[in-house]
Amino acid sequence: MLRRISCFLMLAIALHGVARAGQTCSDAPPRPDSVRMAFSSANDLSAALDKAQPQVALVARVGQDLSKYGLRYSHIAFVLKDPASGQWRTMHLLNACGTADSAIWKEGLANFFLDDLFSYESLLIIPSPEAQRKILVNLADPSKYLELFTPHYNMLAYPFATRYENSNQWVLELLTKMYADNIEIDSREKAQQWLKLMGYEPTTLNLGPMTRLGGRMFRANVAFDDHPNERRFADKIDIVTVVSMTQFLKKIDPATTLTVVPEPKLSALPN
Repeated sequence: MLRRISCFLMLAIALHGVARAGQTCSDAPPRPDSVRMAFSSANDLSAALDKAQPQVALVARVGQDLSKYGLRYSHIAFVLKDPASGQWRTMHLLNACGTADSAIWKEGLANFFLDDLFSYESLLIIPSPEAQRKILVNLADPSKYLELFTPHYNMLAYPFATRYENSNQWVLELLTKMYADNIEIDSREKAQQWLKLMGYEPTTLNLGPMTRLGGRMFRANVAFDDHPNERRFADKIDIVTVVSMTQFLKKIDPATTLTVVPEPKLSALPN
């Protein structure tokens, strides 16, 4: 175990800071305890996936402390098995550190947790078998999942505008391809129209003008100019969150299950 963590630590140092989901950039290498937690969290999530045996699922993590907004999970990704290795891997949109650019990443479960997380608890979300089949088809074809991808990242992107996109928004809009029966979703505009039609409700954050100004001035990946003026100037910022997504999924796909994978206890991890 020690050799495995040491090898991964070297890789993590090399990759640290390349891409993140709205996290603070840092040049500091990950701490050994963080690496151990990432590996243990990955093992626990992998075990939960092996037990459930979905074709594909979603997983959410606690990247930041959002408790003052009444939120727990900050970032969501698809998770599926790599056909070659048989290992579970995540597929998600990540922001290039210190920029307003993003890309779609595929990476192992340990990498998913090695991102300066507030907590190593995760939420496993498993849609119905029929939805899983459709999701898998779309994730296997880059032309399908890139149709709804915009590389201009905004951590607080407005859910019903296409100027920017963030991690949760890409996942939510891509899901419309699977659930919009007999409707071809080949653009973000169509995805958002369908979400409105089906009653998707984003989460509203109450952010005052000074908070908005600070975010816009000091972070390249935060913007508010895609939000409607009447909402923005009323200090109401609507965004796609994990909780709004899970509530919507339960509404349109009642067979969806949610399973919390607890944070590992550091004292119980091997040295």
